[in-house]
Amino acid sequence: MENIIQNIHTDLKELEASIQKLITTKVGFIKEIVNYIIRSGGKRIRPVLVILCAKLCGYTDNKHISYAAIIEFIHTATLLHDDVVDNAKLRRGASSVNMLWGNEPSVLVGDFLYSKSFELMAEDGHHEIIKTISKATTALSEGEILELLQTSDIDTTEEQYFDIVRNKTAMLFSAACEVGGLLGTISEEERVALRHYGYTLGVAFQLVDDILDYTSYDTVLGKQIGTDLKEGKVTLPLIHTIASATPKEKLSIKKILDKKNVTAGDFERVRRLITKYNGIEYTARIARDYIDDAKQTLSIFPPSIFKDALTNLADYIVKREM
Repeated sequence: MENIIQNIHTDLKELEASIQKLITTKVGFIKEIVNYIIRSGGKRIRPVLVILCAKLCGYTDNKHISYAAIIEFIHTATLLHDDVVDNAKLRRGASSVNMLWGNEPSVLVGDFLYSKSFELMAEDGHHEIIKTISKATTALSEGEILELLQTSDIDTTEEQYFDIVRNKTAMLFSAACEVGGLLGTISEEERVALRHYGYTLGVAFQLVDDILDYTSYDTVLGKQIGTDLKEGKVTLPLIHTIASATPKEKLSIKKILDKKNVTAGDFERVRRLITKYNGIEYTARIARDYIDDAKQTLSIFPPSIFKDALTNLADYIVKREM
């Protein structure tokens, strides 16, 4: 990741300063929580996409920094809300905000970040960018609800899963890329290409996250592995496994998904079944297909260090700790 961002190192330093500057509020408690979660880590992939795509399209002013911060605010708001819904205890390897301050402050600060993002966009008044980000945030909410509806549902289909991924993850990646392009000089064909690059990158990112929840370890993933299973999330490795499993094995998985407290032994039983039916390999293969699609989409753009960075970022997404 360090090699990818070396050409935008100054921009990222400005981004961190901008985050502090843009969170204007008289309520110190809000800043305390926002600073805690934003400074707790993360790769800043979404804001990096805004910056790289803006530079790819020849943008030379500094509004891309503010929009990168806005995208990070929206992402942070979703994390705050997700952790409340999931009753998560860890976020990026540290205690989650809801564990430290409670559910109510987590939800309300998430709401503040959404509101602040749209206030900042309204001040700038770029209609196409406002429309792009509004569409993405609506999709985020729909994705969260769709995921909630499919909780512990052993009959969840791949189509339903990808519908959740499209809304919950891919649309914000897509918006980040499109916003960067809209700040620069961009044709309609290039705009569509950036939108598609971000979308395919976002799907691959979520696929890899879902793999890591069964294969990684806590310090890398930034949360406890097995969290998806404990929260009743039926992701692609498990969907593929269920489709191949015997009736007895399916019943075993269903019983575990329906449990209020999933044990380490339960997790290992499910993980063994996923290994048996190649659920990880199947998901990884699809993730690589999406990454290949993302890189091919960039072919419309002329050679540049920023195009190279976006290509390398795609490779990074699919290779991280897999």
